[in-house]
Amino acid sequence: MFSIIVVHFQGTVPHEVFLRGIASLQAQTFTSYEILVYHDGPLLEPALPMPVPIRPTPQRFNDWGHSLRDIGIREARGEYIVHFNADNVLYSDALEQIAAEVARPPRMRTQDGRIVDSNDIIVFPIKMFGLQRVWLHLVQFKSNPQWYEILTGNPPVRQNVDCMQFVMRRELWLAEGGWYDKRELGDGYMYEKFGEKYGYRNVGPVLGEHH
Repeated sequence: MFSIIVVHFQGTVPHEVFLRGIASLQAQTFTSYEILVYHDGPLLEPALPMPVPIRPTPQRFNDWGHSLRDIGIREARGEYIVHFNADNVLYSDALEQIAAEVARPPRMRTQDGRIVDSNDIIVFPIKMFGLQRVWLHLVQFKSNPQWYEILTGNPPVRQNVDCMQFVMRRELWLAEGGWYDKRELGDGYMYEKFGEKYGYRNVGPVLGEHH
């Protein structure tokens, strides 16, 4: 049901942090998923222990992992795409709760019968560590990594959604041309557009962390 696309580059996060994130995926109570890990360029230290197969690319794109996400979308076999960075954590019941949200009947329709809370897209809240909200802006405080903001993803707009929070049908990703926005904040720009275009459903509880 789910393809989890993990982007990775040695040196950007400690290896033990990467292992923690992969362990959180392997501990999911919902088991219909695959993990696709892509390394941005040739592996720098190929001897490091890897708990899952990792696919290096011939050259480094150096575009915040966006090119790797696009490769993953095209190679995935799952019905839904989950994007995951090496410093992310998914709680063990995350996929189970997302799958339940996909399966539930719609609660909202327009007068002409069109579904508003479409299950083409599911968004879920996370704890975003190292951030504090100052007025309408999120500010990073590296000196206080224990601080966090809860990003609800509802609505899925810039400054309110992170890459990992947005779960969309693979067929829609392909229809949109894959991960086409390679800017640093490309996820925010695309997610805002897709949420308005297709509608979305929101999972209530916090299901993960971005460190």
